[in-house]
Amino acid sequence: MAANPGNINVRGVHINQPLSQLSIAYRPTGYIAESIFPVIPVKHESDNIIVWDKGQRFRVDRSDGQGSKRADGTRAMASNFGFGQISYTAEEYAREVQITDRQRANADQVLALEASLVQAEQDLLMLDQELRIAKLLTTAANYAGSNTTTLSGTAQWNNASFASQAGTQSVIESNIDAGREAIRIATGGKEANTIILPRAVARVVKRDIGVRDQIKFTDPNILVGGFLPPTLWGMNVLIPNVLYDSSNEGETAAMTDVWGKNAIVAYVDPSPSLNSLTLGAIFRARPWQVKQWRDDSVDSNYYRPSVVQTELILSSACGYLILGAIA
Repeated sequence: MAANPGNINVRGVHINQPLSQLSIAYRPTGYIAESIFPVIPVKHESDNIIVWDKGQRFRVDRSDGQGSKRADGTRAMASNFGFGQISYTAEEYAREVQITDRQRANADQVLALEASLVQAEQDLLMLDQELRIAKLLTTAANYAGSNTTTLSGTAQWNNASFASQAGTQSVIESNIDAGREAIRIATGGKEANTIILPRAVARVVKRDIGVRDQIKFTDPNILVGGFLPPTLWGMNVLIPNVLYDSSNEGETAAMTDVWGKNAIVAYVDPSPSLNSLTLGAIFRARPWQVKQWRDDSVDSNYYRPSVVQTELILSSACGYLILGAIA
């Protein structure tokens, strides 16, 4: 005897399956690595970079400007300019993903296996690049002389007792100006043109009374957009937003800011070339590529995104690190 099928209702006329027009994916976003370290294509995976001696470019024989005076019939003052070298060695950074024939045959179209999985691996490569450059630029030992400071306690910009203004002056701007002056002196006159304010730090800066009072009448973005303008104190504002999971596999995710709670002031040449000066660069010996191959022994296709490069600080004089800008 047949079972009673029951009455038809709205829930029973459709069998759930993945939507074809929508899927959800978390992706790292807010990279700035290639904005602070311009990419320089290179032919070989290792070579040297010439660094002319800084002292010889500024040293004079007399402080009154008369050291180059030449008497009639005599030889002019001659100089002997020297240089050192910085070496680089590129490495390959690569990840790969496997798609079996059975996975491909059974996959719903919305998964878009090839595009989705290759994109995920490329995201991890970009995240690694960001981590490497952030590590270089948030390590105090990588900076020249007095081009770093550490804030603590009531000096941190989000401390409950932080004095935002000293008289009529902004304390945050004063901290940043100290960095700009350190760069000017260390480079022989270059004026910082870039400031890195990680998202958590930028949120504190944009709420600061001293900072807001300076820009609220000159840039409507602070009121309409609710955030910092793209240019602040004559410097390009870079606000990295990228995070990574610092937990072990299988543990609850611990999302951590790649750039920490610091601030960095810098001079960056967007197109470095002969006799230029810049904080650092990415030396790329082989551009991004995705290699695909078939392995019939395991009935699978493999996809390997990769790049060959290295990242170097070229002139630590071009940077100033404020460690612990916020707690």
